[in-house]
Amino acid sequence: MDDRKLSRRQLLKAAGALGVAAAALDPIKAFADDDEGSGRVSWDIINVVADATKPNGLCIVKGGSASATATNGPHKAEGRITVTGHGTFPNADKCSKNVTGGGTWSIVDSSDDPRCFSGSGNYHVTELLSWRPAVGTLPIGDCTGEAGTPSSGLAVLRVLYSNGRRGTLTVSCHLPANAPACMFEGITASMEHEDFWQNEAADANPLVPGNRTVFHIRRNGESDD
Repeated sequence: MDDRKLSRRQLLKAAGALGVAAAALDPIKAFADDDEGSGRVSWDIINVVADATKPNGLCIVKGGSASATATNGPHKAEGRITVTGHGTFPNADKCSKNVTGGGTWSIVDSSDDPRCFSGSGNYHVTELLSWRPAVGTLPIGDCTGEAGTPSSGLAVLRVLYSNGRRGTLTVSCHLPANAPACMFEGITASMEHEDFWQNEAADANPLVPGNRTVFHIRRNGESDD
């Protein structure tokens, strides 16, 4: 009779082998987020356009841009990043690489001193770091074509820029009606160690483009139409 006991290392190796086998049989199921039961969230940087057929004669559309500024050592605002973008992520507040999307970026400098980073290009989202929805309603028309319910909220995304630098993009949406007063509308961002922490405010005239965002929450089973 062989009554030898398995060592801890042997048990761990066996468990690892089983995990690899499961992934090989069904990699999507093996590595899928367990939060997909709550549906998905889309985010967009938007503009507002006039449309007499919509509530209050206005409608939100995709294709906007938003900006934020960075400060130097003496706390003087000098660097400015501007981004466009769209994407999706799971409707759950936890890190997830089950994300899509990206957009364009550009950094300009208002001083004579060289910035840490400058230039322009594309970026893509690589990970969801945090997502918190908030109350609020959209009192104008929705012409984005996105499924789901418009929502206020705050999402922090990890991004990879086309210059090879890594950073984050924070998207904040303060819907015009009943959203929490503590929230801002727009974006902040970082690139490596430079933090574009001061968001730019949207103009009081909704038809002036810039610095507007929206989320749509689509629950599982909700129509894409």
